[in-house]
Amino acid sequence: MKWIIDTDPGVDDAAAIIAAEKGLDVLAWSIVHGNVDLDKALVNALFLKDLLVTRTPVFAGAEKPLLEKRISAPSVHGNDGLGDLERSPAKSREEKEHSVDMILKASHDFPGELGLLTLGPLTNIALALGKDWTLARRVRRVVIMGGTSTARGNTSPVGEFNFAADPEAAAMVLKSEMPITLVPWEPTVEIMFKLSELQAELGDKPLARTFLAMCDRFARYIEEKMGTRSIILSDLVAAAAAIDPHTILKKQDVFAAVETAGRWGRGLTAIDYAGVSGEKPNLELCLVADRGKVLQVLKDGLR
Repeated sequence: MKWIIDTDPGVDDAAAIIAAEKGLDVLAWSIVHGNVDLDKALVNALFLKDLLVTRTPVFAGAEKPLLEKRISAPSVHGNDGLGDLERSPAKSREEKEHSVDMILKASHDFPGELGLLTLGPLTNIALALGKDWTLARRVRRVVIMGGTSTARGNTSPVGEFNFAADPEAAAMVLKSEMPITLVPWEPTVEIMFKLSELQAELGDKPLARTFLAMCDRFARYIEEKMGTRSIILSDLVAAAAAIDPHTILKKQDVFAAVETAGRWGRGLTAIDYAGVSGEKPNLELCLVADRGKVLQVLKDGLR
């Protein structure tokens, strides 16, 4: 099975990419606006490509949401998205083809054998569906980090960043009938990692040192907000679920939709736990993840 990673490289995206490059057969990285603007996200992706010494091609995608102004998260990931590290210019270069066209081509090249691991706003995937709705029939598995399971927002009172950054795109993808596993914000918060723990677990190899340096800014942000010098590696949880579905310890098949209107409700992940909508389930919702497995895929990636 081939995988495309659709990502807006910030710190937790970096962790997910490190794990996925070892644990999955990765066909390409598709870059989208999100944690930082598209230009910075692309620079970060090319930096990570050099750092991992991988030949995986990198494709630039959407630079803004379908309808609204772009939002970003510099207070969390740093102004550059990767902890504001000093670094040399990347040697790698992006491909000329647009992400959307690459995704559609890959779906024809590997029909029924293509997986999508999405770690940022879903704009690229929505645009691909808009261009060719039959994409949904050719994708075997989609693992999305996004949304919430209990409306515990981190960007608005009820909105998780990836869905709040482009609610229309998220709504469109959830309606697509693709086989979706949704890893929402809440179970990833439950397995946050203390920075001291990661320093002890990940070792002192150059790649691990660079990754931990990226995490410092993020850990200071979490300490200010939650009182613990820790990081929440949400995208890593999604990567672990793609690598090993048994990472998900508790799950539920549910119908879910994304609210695209309202002063307070825009970006809300509406989940029909009670089955009152009359709609059939459209995704598998992760409720609890295995912390040990999540840490292990990161350790494996850094070896």
